[in-house]
Amino acid sequence: MSKTIKELANELGISKQAVSKKLTANFRANHVTTITTNGRQQLVIDDDGVSALKSPYIADHNQRPTDNQLTTNVVDNNANLVDELKKRISAQENELSQKNKQILAKDTQLENMQKLLDQSQQLQLMVENKLKKLGAPHNDSESGSELADDQTHERAPEASVKAESSPEHSPSFWQRLFGTGK
Repeated sequence: MSKTIKELANELGISKQAVSKKLTANFRANHVTTITTNGRQQLVIDDDGVSALKSPYIADHNQRPTDNQLTTNVVDNNANLVDELKKRISAQENELSQKNKQILAKDTQLENMQKLLDQSQQLQLMVENKLKKLGAPHNDSESGSELADDQTHERAPEASVKAESSPEHSPSFWQRLFGTGK
């Protein structure tokens, strides 16, 4: 049954302009005739042309998902998304747990290092104190200085005899420091 452009547009649910765009010169020559009714000219498309124009729209309409299919697709997509997010959250929780264990291990290492540092400082202080005690009798001890004075007084005559008999001058700083003389 032949149809006008307006009838076909209404049937397909599209505009007349959309139908007119489909009417190429070759299509018009084969499937379109012009009819004059009541002084008006109308383009009429024959049955083969109507079928040819309907076929893409019918195929598109059959390929379009229904509302139920769309809802099912959205639900499936959301379920997949939720599963994926749960997997990511689980992986991040595992990673966070590993990081917490590593931090605790580092805290323990820091505490041990602090204890070792304290022990090292205490040992260093003990060594310094012992060195001071060992060095004190030679330099600052009263008994040591009295002994040195006694020895100086006893040897004084020998030293003066020695000084008179040898006309050498006093040893240099380096000789006194390293004990190299004569």
